[in-house]
Amino acid sequence: MILNKRRLLGGLVIGSGLGLLLSGCSTLSAFNTLTPKDGGSRRVAQDVAYGDKARQSYDVYAPTSGAKPPKGWPVLVFFYGGNWDSGSKTDYAWMGRSLASLGYLVVVADYRLYPEVVFPDFMQDAAAAVRHVQKQAVTWGGDAARLGVMGHSAGAYIAIMLALDEQFLRFDPLASNPIRVAIGVSGPYDFYPFDVDATRNSFGTFPRPLETQPIQHATKSTTRFLLQHSRADTVCRLSNSVNLDAALTKVGTSSQLIVYEGLSHS
Repeated sequence: MILNKRRLLGGLVIGSGLGLLLSGCSTLSAFNTLTPKDGGSRRVAQDVAYGDKARQSYDVYAPTSGAKPPKGWPVLVFFYGGNWDSGSKTDYAWMGRSLASLGYLVVVADYRLYPEVVFPDFMQDAAAAVRHVQKQAVTWGGDAARLGVMGHSAGAYIAIMLALDEQFLRFDPLASNPIRVAIGVSGPYDFYPFDVDATRNSFGTFPRPLETQPIQHATKSTTRFLLQHSRADTVCRLSNSVNLDAALTKVGTSSQLIVYEGLSHS
């Protein structure tokens, strides 16, 4: 029987044996060692520097099957979660491989974390990564004119905020917006006041706290948004995606909300 990612995740949630095996280890990063690698994709570049700091780099994954579009594969930049204080692109190689196998040139980017930095510094890192990818994607067969951003949890915050707050990529939402699609999975978008350590640490010192909230930046935009969330998510409540989807729809921006039943935050 093939051990796929969905079966493994169920085992991590239910099976005490694997739970003990993975004690102190991220459920998602465990995919790297406990599941087969997706066929039809490969890593084509590693530790590509987009800045001069240790964590300012990314890895690149590309399809190995199917015909490459005439102008190149669409580009998807993925940001992982981890409370803005943990995580590594190395742990998310499985995500890069999985998405690349669907026909995308995929970038999995590192960014600086708390306590080294707080908001908006990690957002500036993410923006610098995207700008670097825009220039370099053609090197690996990507079409930067078809650029998307995606993230999970804290990474979903980063991806969605990049698409909503033009200060980071310096674009006009209706004219020069470089992001065609923004995908947020299990993300926090409407979480003020800050009531847990992760948000207090990373956002609590910013002098204008409401400006840190993606929902405050919902405006008419050419970006299309996809928000995915589980009703059973107790780490990041479904209301985050529901509220943002409603705010985007109200101003006439394309937004799709998909709600799942019974899945964990991971």
